[in-house]
Amino acid sequence: MDKEELIMELIDRVAGEVGQIIYTLHPKREFTDEEIAEELGIEINDVRRALFYLYELGLADYRRKRDDDTGWMEYYWKIHYEREDEVLRRELLKTKKKLQEKLKLEESSVYYLCPNGCIKVNYEEAMDLGFMCPRCGEELQYFDTSLVLEKLKEEIEKIDKILDSLKPKKKVV
Repeated sequence: MDKEELIMELIDRVAGEVGQIIYTLHPKREFTDEEIAEELGIEINDVRRALFYLYELGLADYRRKRDDDTGWMEYYWKIHYEREDEVLRRELLKTKKKLQEKLKLEESSVYYLCPNGCIKVNYEEAMDLGFMCPRCGEELQYFDTSLVLEKLKEEIEKIDKILDSLKPKKKVV
């Protein structure tokens, strides 16, 4: 997956389809949420919501200015495409940390499953339950986590490769 696909997947996950549409417009100047809503024919609240999600990600900034005629605050937005690497790096590092925590937990536990998919419990909980599912009464079965461990390690490796491909952060001296 290349960088553009990754950033679009991240934007879709956080800001949805409207966020993706706004991001792909590549506006060269500041714009208001009203201008984008009108240009795209999208409800202004959907545009505002997507822009605030992009802001939370660090890909957009805004400034407020009071409209002299109406007295209402207008928001002037700017998309910061130059921050893509920084945002991706931060989000990938968060994901990697969660995967490493999950890996550590999976490596240190033995699990049992209900054959009907009711529950997944660790060994201690399975013992407390007498190795019987409390919902359906079936006998709990040992769950081999080797495939889960393998997949977690693969995902961590993929993230490491992507992180290596991103431009390194510039160090201020």
